[in-house]
Amino acid sequence: MADLFTHTCVAVLARLPQRHARWVATFVAGTCLPDIARVPAMVLTKARWTVPEIPEWSCYVWAPLHLPLGIAGGSYLVALLFPEVQRRRAFVELLLGGMLHLAVDLTQSHFGMGYLLFFPFSEWDFELGWIGSEATVLIVPWLVPLTAGLAWWRWGRRSAG
Repeated sequence: MADLFTHTCVAVLARLPQRHARWVATFVAGTCLPDIARVPAMVLTKARWTVPEIPEWSCYVWAPLHLPLGIAGGSYLVALLFPEVQRRRAFVELLLGGMLHLAVDLTQSHFGMGYLLFFPFSEWDFELGWIGSEATVLIVPWLVPLTAGLAWWRWGRRSAG
């Protein structure tokens, strides 16, 4: 859960220079989509403990949604939920948010493989390894109030006063 808060805060902080908060929510949603796409895999993995008839591949088929091509495809599908005149902008915002998500994830170090950035064309994996994958647990208690305060200062003061 800390990772989802981290991605949300980083997305809001990345958009602070904008004069208005329009489209920020869509951009933030784009940063969250890759991790939300992991939920079915987690549910199916746990379900397989009690229902072994669930095929193992069903747990892993979701993994590409956390990679560049999957993020692009997921962004496109979610953009279809927007009114037609907003779809192009929504797709761009969701895609940029997803790419920011991936950029933040690349700073982490995981046990095992890194990210298959060119999947399905290559099995080369990459990550920068600057922080541990659980480091956000220590960062979030400071990052959330800082982000909320800065966002309020940037966008919320006009409507509050």
